[in-house]
Amino acid sequence: MRAAANIALSVSLAVAAAALPSVASAADLNLLPRWPFVATNILVFALLILPVNHLLIRPLLRLIEEREQRTSGSLEEARRLDSEASALGVELDARLLEARARAQGRRAAIMADAEAQERALLQAASSDAAQSIESVRTSIAADLVTARASLHGDARALAGEAAARLLGRPM
Repeated sequence: MRAAANIALSVSLAVAAAALPSVASAADLNLLPRWPFVATNILVFALLILPVNHLLIRPLLRLIEEREQRTSGSLEEARRLDSEASALGVELDARLLEARARAQGRRAAIMADAEAQERALLQAASSDAAQSIESVRTSIAADLVTARASLHGDARALAGEAAARLLGRPM
């Protein structure tokens, strides 16, 4: 392909060199076209259109299209990844919200269980305290009865002794 491009370039330079005047002077300046040169230029242009198009323009256009496809493909890939990341972010937020709700439910269940255990412990402690108080009251009442009976007997003995001392005789 390069050889053909080099040949086409060489031919176009040779034709262009043949069309140039040998020496130009101001007196010979003619602004009217020379029709044989114009015809030669048109013929060279027509002959070079196909090889230049085939060897230079089509590959350049193909290269430009490939670059554009890669660029647009990369942009599309970036958009796709961005939307995928957004979707994953939304899913992650939903899962996080669900996990928080489950944790809140577990926390509420644990708190309710702890409160029930606390109430049960307080009730048991209150019951034990009531039994202890009742036991102590019963014990105190029994001790009080015993103490009263003992004091009553001691009081009679003391009263008898006091009366005997006052009267000066045993009783």
